[in-house]
Amino acid sequence: MDGTGLYVHIPFCLAKCAYCDFFSVASASSASGGAFVPDSYIKALLCEAEFYRKFYGIDSWRTIYIGGGTPSLMSASQMEWLLHGLLAGTRKAPLEFTIEMNPETLSGEKLSVAGNCGVTRLSLGIQSLCQKALDAVGRHCTALRAEEALNLVRSSWTGDLSLDAIAGLPNQNSKEFESSLKRILGYKPEHFSLYSLMVEEGTPLERSISSGKIAFDDDEADSQWLLGRDILEQRGFCQYEVSNFALRGHESLHNGSYWKQLDYVGIGAGATGSLYSFDGNGAGHGIRWTGSRDIGRYTSFWNEFSMNEFCKKKGSLALGQGDEGHSFVDRGALLSSLLPGIPADFESLDLETLEFEYLMMALRTLEGVNEAEYARRFASLEPWKGDLRKRLLENPLWKEFDGKKMCLSRESECGGMNFALSREGLLFLNSLLRNF
Repeated sequence: MDGTGLYVHIPFCLAKCAYCDFFSVASASSASGGAFVPDSYIKALLCEAEFYRKFYGIDSWRTIYIGGGTPSLMSASQMEWLLHGLLAGTRKAPLEFTIEMNPETLSGEKLSVAGNCGVTRLSLGIQSLCQKALDAVGRHCTALRAEEALNLVRSSWTGDLSLDAIAGLPNQNSKEFESSLKRILGYKPEHFSLYSLMVEEGTPLERSISSGKIAFDDDEADSQWLLGRDILEQRGFCQYEVSNFALRGHESLHNGSYWKQLDYVGIGAGATGSLYSFDGNGAGHGIRWTGSRDIGRYTSFWNEFSMNEFCKKKGSLALGQGDEGHSFVDRGALLSSLLPGIPADFESLDLETLEFEYLMMALRTLEGVNEAEYARRFASLEPWKGDLRKRLLENPLWKEFDGKKMCLSRESECGGMNFALSREGLLFLNSLLRNF
């Protein structure tokens, strides 16, 4: 199996931001008082990566993305260990190799290690350069430290740089948002993620807003996001997904795996992976797994696991040999019995589930849904589902809103038609999907 992406989750953070509902935990402290990532966790990641690579017969990773959490909490030596280990045994380098870093834990040494170990793309979390906005959402990093990190990156990093900003942060008006965004763009990233603040249920931010401690205005957040989109486009960035913009040729390949329903393996506590099998005639199925969020359980299992012992016990099944009648999706379904106690939950995906997810993710992009590719995957479903023109272009709920078209069609270079949301339609993505 080739062409598979790899996502690596580092769940540790210095502190959790008030708006964050992703799986992350405050890091333990080292003897010197600094936060750190346990060596046992790095060892577990490398063991899990080797297992999936051999179990599925993956020669090379198409893309690698190390996210979190805060991957830059790793020391430089840990980072080198992990980066080298992920590439060990692979036939060729990935097309794209991304690592996330945060300004407060970035260093010149870590940048050097990343570059020397094959990382091609750095994603640096900024969010804002307005200090009172950062304070309002509990960001550990100051605006001053963020700019120091940006200066360091621009003086020493030669790969692609992806930056981000959040519209609608408390204590940040439109003028301050515009000023912050333009300052961030002054560091000339090749890629930019622009988000509108989402107030997730159960987060400290949601509780502060509900209690009246912090004011939040949805309309102001939307207005700032639209302003940000205009500024990005004026600077030559092209929007290619709801929240993502890039200079031509610098779109994220790894994230495209999610939007295009391509295979990816996820390793680490709380990480998700998905594998798909389509017969080319409109039928298929898939499997998804999510790693345990119990970091102790995850680490213990993979630290004690031996690939050699597994191969001795399971023979040809361990390396995907002698079972040609099974797809890699079928093999994945056997994992819980082949490897009892594996710290992950597995879920089978039927064709209807895959079809809904495919449309939901593809419609997030400006490229949209390709008619021919859709038929290749899902033609065996009920006939009415295969008529994308009726479902998209002629759906009265999608046709028009406030005099503006919500969905467009155009001929694809790959054959067939592409159906995609218009710029205006993307603004109403969630509402449109609810009525799909």
